[in-house]
Amino acid sequence: MSLEKKRNSKAEKQKQKLEDSTYRQEDFKPLAERIQVTLEEPKKEEIIEIKEIPKELVDTLSEIEKDVLEIAKDILKLKRYDAEFDEIKSKTQIQRFPIIEKLYATCISKLAYNKGYGKEEIFLAIRSLEEKHWIVTNERRTKLEVLNNEKLMNILNFIKKHPGIHARDERIEKELNITRTPFLKHVMTLENFKLIRSKKIGKTLHYFLEEIPDDLDKYRVIFINPLIPKIIKELFKDETISISTLASNLDVYAGTVQYHLKKLKELNIVRSHKKEDGTKYYLVNIELLKKYNEIFEEPNFSSLLKGL
Repeated sequence: MSLEKKRNSKAEKQKQKLEDSTYRQEDFKPLAERIQVTLEEPKKEEIIEIKEIPKELVDTLSEIEKDVLEIAKDILKLKRYDAEFDEIKSKTQIQRFPIIEKLYATCISKLAYNKGYGKEEIFLAIRSLEEKHWIVTNERRTKLEVLNNEKLMNILNFIKKHPGIHARDERIEKELNITRTPFLKHVMTLENFKLIRSKKIGKTLHYFLEEIPDDLDKYRVIFINPLIPKIIKELFKDETISISTLASNLDVYAGTVQYHLKKLKELNIVRSHKKEDGTKYYLVNIELLKKYNEIFEEPNFSSLLKGL
């Protein structure tokens, strides 16, 4: 096989690889002409204060669980009982945990006659509430009380509004009017009741609602940096843009752009390739951006992806 044929074969394979990928294709000019390369500005929303218990959460409880939870609200505040508690698998283990033993005995005395619940039913209800984190003895309160706490619900809504937030973010003091220390105290409570979760990315803990899947956490964290969406926007404008031009357009140092492009490549958000003439160009993983916006609203890449 001649050298020329080998080169052609290699070029054909590269072209086929790009065509089969989830990244932007090489048809740069028509693509740049047919899309409006502007990111939608995130909508400014006020934090909605929750002053009532979210009905959908309470509806997951059975009637006996609701009755037991009402009694637990008072029992958990009895400081003479040790709050330490592990999982219980049988009624015989209850005696190891005085606060649960007290709850069990009180429920029997108040519910067995009035509501007709059996001891086994009451035990299973207590165990179920503990497994679902409606009862957290170390917190000395129930999830119902947490859901009725205005300050905690404001923080929960804040994390919903800013998924991936970390404790040093200046928006905490600006929007919640609290400092880092009380914020950390409150998020610990929310995490104990499995209303939020934390994820350590790099050296920093980031906070998300419990129900948000964790497979996109690292992408959410990198997109918190406002410079990253701007870099992606520039790559959509001109895939062959140089690092120096990109830096000039964004009014940052070339080294800063190079650092972030390296991160984007590591996360499979961007790939770089060279054309036959040696020109370097960048391909953005459009499928990943689409998947990201299915979970997170900001930054909104929809305007960049129109027509793709």
